[in-house]
Amino acid sequence: MLTIRDLWFRLGAEELFCGVSCEVFRGHRVGLVGRNGSGKSTLLKIISQGAEPDVGTVELSGQVRVVSVSQDIPDTDSSVLSFTLDGDEELRGLEARLAREPHDEGYFAAQVRYEAIQGFAAPARASQLLAGLGFAESDLVRPVKVLSGGWRMRLNLARALMGRADLLLLDEPTNHLDLEAIAWLEQYLARFEGALLVVSHDRDFLNTVVNRIAYIHDRVLTLYTGSYDAFVERRGAEVAQQQVTYARQQARIADLERFVTRFRAKASKARQAQSRLKTLERMERIAKVQGDVLYTLPLPSPERAPDTLISLRDVTFAYPERAPLFAGVRLSIAPGDRLAVIGPNGAGKSTFLKVLLGQLDPSVGVRSVGPGVTLGYFAQHQLEQLDPNIRPLEYLVALDKGASPQALRDYLGRFGFGASVMDRPVKGFSGGEKSRLVLAGLSWLRPHVLLLDEPTNHLDLEMREALMYALQDYTGALVLVSHDRHLIRSCADALWLVADGQAREFTGDLDDYQREMVARRVAPVPAKPKPDPRRQAVSPKTYLKEQKAIEARLAGYEARLAEIDGILGDALAYRQGGDKLKALQKERHTIANLRVQDEEQWLALEEKVHALQSGLR
Repeated sequence: MLTIRDLWFRLGAEELFCGVSCEVFRGHRVGLVGRNGSGKSTLLKIISQGAEPDVGTVELSGQVRVVSVSQDIPDTDSSVLSFTLDGDEELRGLEARLAREPHDEGYFAAQVRYEAIQGFAAPARASQLLAGLGFAESDLVRPVKVLSGGWRMRLNLARALMGRADLLLLDEPTNHLDLEAIAWLEQYLARFEGALLVVSHDRDFLNTVVNRIAYIHDRVLTLYTGSYDAFVERRGAEVAQQQVTYARQQARIADLERFVTRFRAKASKARQAQSRLKTLERMERIAKVQGDVLYTLPLPSPERAPDTLISLRDVTFAYPERAPLFAGVRLSIAPGDRLAVIGPNGAGKSTFLKVLLGQLDPSVGVRSVGPGVTLGYFAQHQLEQLDPNIRPLEYLVALDKGASPQALRDYLGRFGFGASVMDRPVKGFSGGEKSRLVLAGLSWLRPHVLLLDEPTNHLDLEMREALMYALQDYTGALVLVSHDRHLIRSCADALWLVADGQAREFTGDLDDYQREMVARRVAPVPAKPKPDPRRQAVSPKTYLKEQKAIEARLAGYEARLAEIDGILGDALAYRQGGDKLKALQKERHTIANLRVQDEEQWLALEEKVHALQSGLR
């Protein structure tokens, strides 16, 4: 399906790919992994023809439909459902053809194709995609332009999934999704029958979805079969074996060079020395193992603290003129406690952290902090508020003016800031570099409680692993909001669920929560639901509009059938016979079948209209 041959690509002064080659076939679900900046997103752009390689080719076999997620959504009055349906370009093209005259051979061919791709079921399929990604039924008729940025990104993803791709390209598809939507997307992609290339830093997501890993490193790509965990194990074994082989070769080279140096000048040994020189020249040198740079993030232990660090007593919080996000919360955080806060997007997880932090005051109840307790807080908005002209060392000096500059440099080095980066302004940093800088700053102050709101956004897999190990070793208390399930499972001992106007301890584990939420999200509609006009996904007008389109097609069928019957009723046509007569008979049979299908569809819609109108009375 996809063949990449000897691809070379330079981005500015940096060479990203040198002779990359690989093949991807139907059924391959490939996870693209590698250090931030290694070229994962660039490779997707090249495949989708958004960028041209300097050398090499990207070939697609046959009529392969390549679909990727757009990064932009125009401010449009189109409804959420209509915008999603627009992702199936062939469907929309067929609908446009069927909506206009004349009803010629092209029209009927379009009708056949429309039936083949189950065009009548497209709205239901789009609604299912949107529901899986967290859209409520009432959202389907809302204009796209009123959606927030995060919901627009979800909508773009739904539109791409609607495209019936042969080759689907996804770049960080779990960004902006809550745990429930991620779990649904995993199930959907695991059943995807085409080929998939996905960039993701979510370890659990990769393990569930992909069956191959494409590892980009040192400007080349290596393909591994299996899950991400299988790749890590195999990659580790390869690196270890290469280290052993390299060491053996280096020892052999040293022996040969010592012999040549010692005996080259002696006539009795000159021939042997010359032979060893030739051996050295012919030897295929094994490259020294560069290995992946392993970060070890320091999170110094805090000083001794009281038994209770933060407590909430009967706390309720609501924004002005809004319903409470949570009410009657009683919580006590002690040294060593490790909580993960879970719940749907928009339910109030970040607000819960801000109440714990003291950034927001409870509407009702009391929040208290133990004497001398210090809190460390990480949130995504802090990255946006960084002074673009400040440098990493200056950032830490501003936090602790009494610290030794060399100690701060050493500390920053452990967060991946080398000498070449230390004195660069933040404005040139990637999101991952900014995240590491903020984490370095808050951990330097040795807080008793870490409150982390999505700390892994922008971090690559290696840095996420480093953060996980650091949090495991951290002796203070931890309150974590994250969509990284691997991080939650590894670092949290208890789950707190913020949802449905409550904040409470969740008694199960993360898998229990996901199963519960996915079951709720995709639960079948009851046989006779009580109608609510404000939350209907489809109004009677939608079905009536479909009926009118069918009626127009039926009128066209009748006109064409009458025309054909008139020709076939003429005795001259039978006397002439030939291919024309056979073609007309075949066309009449096709149209008659289409008429029956449309009539059945019209009757089914009539029942739906009647049911909806009865419910509205």
